[in-house]
Amino acid sequence: MESIDPFLIAFLPKEIQSMFFPFASVQLVSLLFNLILGFILATAIGLHFRKYSSAFCNRQDFSRLFPLLMLSVILIITVVKASLALALGLVGALSIVRFRTPIKEPEELLYLFLNIGIAVALGAGQTLAALVACISTLGLVTLAKKQQVKSYDESGLFLSLNYRPKLNFNSDTCLTKVKETVLKHVERMEMRRFDVGEKHFDATFFVSVIDSEQVDSLISDLKKQYPEINTSLLEQHNIAGV
Repeated sequence: MESIDPFLIAFLPKEIQSMFFPFASVQLVSLLFNLILGFILATAIGLHFRKYSSAFCNRQDFSRLFPLLMLSVILIITVVKASLALALGLVGALSIVRFRTPIKEPEELLYLFLNIGIAVALGAGQTLAALVACISTLGLVTLAKKQQVKSYDESGLFLSLNYRPKLNFNSDTCLTKVKETVLKHVERMEMRRFDVGEKHFDATFFVSVIDSEQVDSLISDLKKQYPEINTSLLEQHNIAGV
């Protein structure tokens, strides 16, 4: 099939041009500028995620996906907005393609939605709105995070307990006793896992402490009640991967 002369296309009515030649309305210079700006904003969002996020994941690897997500959405929105047919086709394609990547933390979803929202604004030509929204959002979140740190000044730790006594122990009330012991020495506590058997128990707690003295007293108290207990601490903000 021979290509149509662009000179002839120029004489066609605009309605026919937009119907049969939707890509002619895409401004390549504007698209390139939005892609570059989107890459910069996605990189800034990734840096913000790595520094201020408390998600239990590999934040460095996860944030590296932000620029690719941003550029992909900008390209899709830029092309789709030029044609109704492409928009309907995109709906059909998205009904087939499904993401199977597990999202474990709500904070991960929020940062993904932020990237998508900024990308949609850039793809729709709202460059100034996207820039203002990104800067103001990151600034407000940073301010809220710093205020939270000043208010609580707490550190998040994952406390893992492993108890394998040589003699049998009473497993009926061990959960209550362990929780009471932990609560005496920490600011806040959330139980994540507790496995108990006839001769053992394994537990995982998320605890918040202010200083290391609280951790020392907690371990000492646990050793007194359960002499053969093994403890493990994982600092929340330095997790290499899950």
